[in-house]
Amino acid sequence: MAALLIEEETGTLCLASEGVPYGVVVSHAFLDARLVIHCAPEGRKLDFIKANPRACYVVSRHPDKMKPHRAEGKCSYRFESVVCQGRARIVSDAAERLEWLRRFKGYFYEKLGRDPKEDPVGEEAAAHVACIVMDIETMTGRRKA
Repeated sequence: MAALLIEEETGTLCLASEGVPYGVVVSHAFLDARLVIHCAPEGRKLDFIKANPRACYVVSRHPDKMKPHRAEGKCSYRFESVVCQGRARIVSDAAERLEWLRRFKGYFYEKLGRDPKEDPVGEEAAAHVACIVMDIETMTGRRKA
């Protein structure tokens, strides 16, 4: 499950507030067994997290982009998925947010074979970005081959 979270860069963040569900596709970094997400400093996902920090995050991978299904036989489709449940928090402390954002960028730059020091995240840039850290409480996975 951790490998899937590391290898895939996007997932769906699922939130709810006052009985209203909300899901949004975001990019993530999987750091210290947590999900780290950056976003605009205002928006619906932040409003939902403030109202209710309980969150679910879903990542899936489909090795076969398209495969015919036969109505008269078994339908099958290869996939791998992981569902994480836990608590999301908006990082409000400027120094902590800067550290998470630097690590987030480093996570992606490493995948690209680039040095994050080429284009570092500075304090001014970090002041204009929100950072969400999701502490994972449970994780389940499924693979259908």
